[in-house]
Amino acid sequence: MKHYLAVLVPHEGGGWRAHFPDFPGCRAEASSVEAAIDASAAAAAEYARWLRAQGTSLPQPQTYEDVRHHSNGWAAERGIDWSRAVASWVKLPLEQ
Repeated sequence: MKHYLAVLVPHEGGGWRAHFPDFPGCRAEASSVEAAIDASAAAAAEYARWLRAQGTSLPQPQTYEDVRHHSNGWAAERGIDWSRAVASWVKLPLEQ
């Protein structure tokens, strides 16, 4: 199994949105943090299936430290306020 980071942030209209640093464009939304974590697992699994169908391997997962402290601008581009964000790991089997 590989574990991928989901960064959950409060959504302006209420609820939570999950972003994936390793899966550009992959997101999930739900009304509670718990539901957003569940939705993020389903979204990441679907994205992984899509990557494999394209003949692309899954990327090497970034660590929390890579995402949180790296100067690649990922969080800034999304307006992520780390004081309000929740991080969760999403498990994906090596083959799906």
